[in-house]
Amino acid sequence: MTIRAYAKINLDLRLGQRRPDGFHSIDTFFIRVDLFDTIKARATQDGNCTLSILGDAHLSAGSDNLVLRAARALQKFAKHGAGVHLDLEKKIPQGAGLGGGSSDAASTLTLLRKLWSLTCTDEQVATLGAELGSDVPFFLQPYASRGTGRGEILHPSPMKDLPWAVLIHPGFPSPTASAYAAYAQSPKEGVEGPELTLKQENGMNLILRPRNDLEEAVEKKFIWIQSAREWLQSQPGALAARMSGSGSTVFGLWPTKQEAEQVASRAKTHFGSEAWIQAAQLICGAK
Repeated sequence: MTIRAYAKINLDLRLGQRRPDGFHSIDTFFIRVDLFDTIKARATQDGNCTLSILGDAHLSAGSDNLVLRAARALQKFAKHGAGVHLDLEKKIPQGAGLGGGSSDAASTLTLLRKLWSLTCTDEQVATLGAELGSDVPFFLQPYASRGTGRGEILHPSPMKDLPWAVLIHPGFPSPTASAYAAYAQSPKEGVEGPELTLKQENGMNLILRPRNDLEEAVEKKFIWIQSAREWLQSQPGALAARMSGSGSTVFGLWPTKQEAEQVASRAKTHFGSEAWIQAAQLICGAK
């Protein structure tokens, strides 16, 4: 059995007070992009969960990997002796603010629930997901969503006719813990961008004024990220340009595939071969 684990971007990310558990409360808007890792699962009867990785030589295939952690967490609902070998093909960069690890974990839960024919409930799987990571519950359902709490409290928004994104990753990570620690030293609201209108399936429009409260803290450390974001914002027809999550990926949005691909082509010339640059459509719903 095979599943795709899609990346996400945060169109908006607003931080509240630090919570008793040490996390900041957040108010964010998640949406998938048409870029994905691939996970294949083969059932075994030896009770073991094992993992092979293709496409990222730096990613651990050991017990700390979220894919294996998800498999072992779900295994408690399986029959005695149920095991699996998983093959993970990575396309989403690590430490990029694109949710690759969380998406891989959520997709593993979804895949193994079918492979092992489990009877656990959606609520039980969502609880496991939230324990693995704050973003994991978003990837367990198909829609763009506002996320509150730590990001695990979701308010889904089915959408249509979505714009295209240009994603630029500089080739180095921006660790989430470091980004939040830097923000905590001087917490303040980010700057809102121009109004962004997205079409919902119910015929209504969703209006956002995208901002990311982590941008200033991260960009003080990584001037490259600021330069890339400002370059995207300067390109003709840009609807929005922000850093995704805690970075290090920045994104710009354009109405059409042609516009996005033209910007991506210019970006490859401007930033050179060290940067990872992709054009991808925003997606919402099953694919």
